Amino acid sequence: MPAIAKPAFRRNARLVTKSSSETIRIGYVPLVDAAPLLVAEALGYFEKAGLRVQLSRELGWGSVRDQIVYGQLDAAHAPGGMLFSILAGTHAPASPVATDIVLNLQGNGITLSHRLWQQGVRDARSLRLMIRSDASRKPVFAVVSPFSSHLILLREWLRSVGISPDTDVRIVILPPPLVGEHMQEGFIDGFCAGEPWNSVVAMSGEGWIIETSASISPWHPEKVLIATEDLLQRDEYPALRDALVKACRWCDVVGNRSALVDLLHEKLLSRVSLLALANSLVGPLHTGLNTRISENQFHCFFQRQANAATRQRATWYFDGLVEAGSIRGSAEIRRACLNSFRELNPSSQVN
Repeated sequence: MPAIAKPAFRRNARLVTKSSSETIRIGYVPLVDAAPLLVAEALGYFEKAGLRVQLSRELGWGSVRDQIVYGQLDAAHAPGGMLFSILAGTHAPASPVATDIVLNLQGNGITLSHRLWQQGVRDARSLRLMIRSDASRKPVFAVVSPFSSHLILLREWLRSVGISPDTDVRIVILPPPLVGEHMQEGFIDGFCAGEPWNSVVAMSGEGWIIETSASISPWHPEKVLIATEDLLQRDEYPALRDALVKACRWCDVVGNRSALVDLLHEKLLSRVSLLALANSLVGPLHTGLNTRISENQFHCFFQRQANAATRQRATWYFDGLVEAGSIRGSAEIRRACLNSFRELNPSSQVN
C-alpha cells in the first residue's frame, strides 16, 4: 500500500479571533469519538472560522453534566442521553440545553473478562448458562453513565438471549478510563464502553470483545454536541457547528485514519498504544481472541447523514432510557427531550 501523506497538525495553535467573540468552552472525555474536537483544533478549523475555543478534558460524564449546568462549560461532547438528564434535572438543577449536531454513530463494544472465558463463557448464550448454573453470584457489568447508549446496548444484548438486565446481573457506573482497571482488579466481569477501552483490554489479554454496537443496533446515535441555549443564540455558533461538521467529515476519510491515530495518541491518549488506537479506527478489529472483525465503519463520523440530530435518533435514546428506568416517560418530559434534538436543513451541512 502506498504511503499516505499526513497533514501537518498544529502543535500549539494560538486561536486568534477575527472579532471580539468570547471564548467557547467545550468539554470532552478522553475517547476516540472525541476526535472531531481535536481535529477541528489541530487543523485550524476553529481559528479559520474566527473562533476562540477552549477544550476542557474531563474524567467522566457526571463532571461534564455539572459543569454545563453551573456555567463552567458552554458545550460538550457527550452521550445523547446526557442531554435528557440535564433537561430533566435528574442529578442537578434542570438547565436549558439542546443539540443540532450528532458527532458520530456506533463506536462501542461489549468486553468480557478472561475470567469468564475460563468459566466456559463464549457468547451471550453460554453466559446465560453460567448465570443459571451459579445463581449465587451475579456477574457485574459496568457502563459509563445511566444516560448513555452503553446502558441501552448492554441491556438489549442481554435481553436478546433471555438474560434479565434487572435481576440476572448487576450493572454499575464507571468513568470510561476506569473500566479496564476495574476489570483487571476483578471488580467487574464485563463492560460496555467506547473506544479505545475495549481494544486496550482485548490487547492486554485481560478480556475479549464479544460484541460491537454495530451489530447490536446498527448506526445508532452515539455522541452529540450538547450546547447551552446561550451558546446556540450566539452569533458565532453557526461557524462552530460548521467547523465541527467539517472535522467529522475529515475523520471519516479512510486515508486520514492513520494520521488521526497519531493525533489522538499525541493529544489525547498518550498512555494508550498506537496499536490499540488503530484497532477500531483502521481495523480490522482484533477481538482479543484469534479472530478479527473486518466490520465496515466501526466508527462513523460523517457518512450516512451521521451529523443530523433527527427525531428518530432522539427517540432511540429516549425510549431506551425509559426502558432502563433512567428517565421518566411522562408526556411533558418526552416532548422536551425529543424537541431538544434540532435537525437542520441538510443544505446547511458543510460541503
